[in-house]
Amino acid sequence: MTMSDAVMRKLEARGLDVELADRMGFGSAQRGGGECLVIPFKREGQVVRRKYKRIDPAPGENPYTQDKGGIRCAWNEDILRETRLAGRPLIITEGELDALAAIQCGFERTISVPDGAPPPGERSKDELEEGSKYAWLAELKPLLHKDHVPEVIIAADGDENGAALLQDLSVLLGRYRCKFLRYPKAPRDERDRLGRHRCKDLNEVLQFYGLKGVVETISRAEWLQVDGVYRMSELPPVATQPVYEIGFDAFGDHFKLRPGDFSVWTGIPSHGKSTFLNDVMCRVSELHGLRIAWASFEQRPQTDHRRYLRTWFLRAKPSQWSPADIEAADAWIDRNHLFLYPKEDDDVTLDWFLEKAEVAVVRHGAKVIVGDPWNEMDHEYDMRSMTEAQYINGAIKELRRFARAFQVHLAIVAHPTKLPRQADGKYPMPSLYDINGGAVWHNKADLGVVVHRETEDDTRVKTAKSRYHDIIGKPGSVLMQFCGDDRRFRETERGLL
Repeated sequence: MTMSDAVMRKLEARGLDVELADRMGFGSAQRGGGECLVIPFKREGQVVRRKYKRIDPAPGENPYTQDKGGIRCAWNEDILRETRLAGRPLIITEGELDALAAIQCGFERTISVPDGAPPPGERSKDELEEGSKYAWLAELKPLLHKDHVPEVIIAADGDENGAALLQDLSVLLGRYRCKFLRYPKAPRDERDRLGRHRCKDLNEVLQFYGLKGVVETISRAEWLQVDGVYRMSELPPVATQPVYEIGFDAFGDHFKLRPGDFSVWTGIPSHGKSTFLNDVMCRVSELHGLRIAWASFEQRPQTDHRRYLRTWFLRAKPSQWSPADIEAADAWIDRNHLFLYPKEDDDVTLDWFLEKAEVAVVRHGAKVIVGDPWNEMDHEYDMRSMTEAQYINGAIKELRRFARAFQVHLAIVAHPTKLPRQADGKYPMPSLYDINGGAVWHNKADLGVVVHRETEDDTRVKTAKSRYHDIIGKPGSVLMQFCGDDRRFRETERGLL
């Protein structure tokens, strides 16, 4: 069966691969007075049912029809008979086009429920097993044994009916092996048209964020909560996160970068904390190929940050750059760096920052998010219902939750409150407790770094807080000197705690 130009255009508009759809047997036909996409359902290689979807239905019209007498089965169920895929996670979608999107992005072991989601409502396991809605699932029981399918990712739609489907399937398949998807926010300029803030399904994720978006969304599938007491073998596995060296010898003993962690960086203004953080993150990007997303509210990406990154990459001051050097540096910047840059009329709130960070992660694969500085963001809260300390505590919880959910390292630069000068006229080295709301910053951070210029030439960098000494570094300090020609720090002396 072939597809008409109109059907192919509809599929392409949704980001779907027409050649893949053709290989899966999709076609087109005139039915009910309109053009339809034909979706074949196969069992052991034979078409046992066809579903028809109108490509331009009238408002309120059900776009789906089907042939009479067809066998009601999961779409692409034959993939469960592929022994080479035994043991891999199975994805179950609410619709065939969502399943096609997952397959297109490399998740071959994907099926779709035959007739969408049920209406909302809680149903017992007995009711589900005795009813006809999930008879197709009972027929697949031998193929869905936990030895063949140890993990099921339920990619239901992000609405009430989708929540009901997620609940029903998890009850029938066993919640202990089921995961669910949390879809990313829809692009801001699409929200009014969609009437919602988040993507509804995998096809929308593909349409708005491409292959990377689908891969990130599925890779972040979360285990369903299961209440009660369990044997250790029944608990979901905890993935071991990589730990990245940062390119410093001595200070590398005190700080290692790990996805899922939240770090705070502080120091007196103009003492080099942002410059040192930039050096660390550039080293991590160069050593490990990680993409960094910068929200640098005191620097313009087009001038300040570009000049810094070019200098760091080329290890030379601007007067020594050749056109070829600049081209190589700019290519490195585009490969490894993103910039979360507000428009003039944007309110740079915590929600703004996290929304842009989510796009950087889902669409572009960022692994490190930097917010610099915290004090330049607009922190709005109802002072009648909470104190500033309560707001900061809640905000840091959101930042930590984001880092864990998206498995990125999230670094925040925060200025300390004004410190009194010492008798010699110098400022003392601040601590994490000197940040406004400091006890919270110290207690909630996985890593806390203080950067302090002791003399015109010497800068002391101190890890004041480390939650896991044997994994991400133990507290301690290192004396360094900064070279303005290449924007890099060099260790001169190992320090003490």
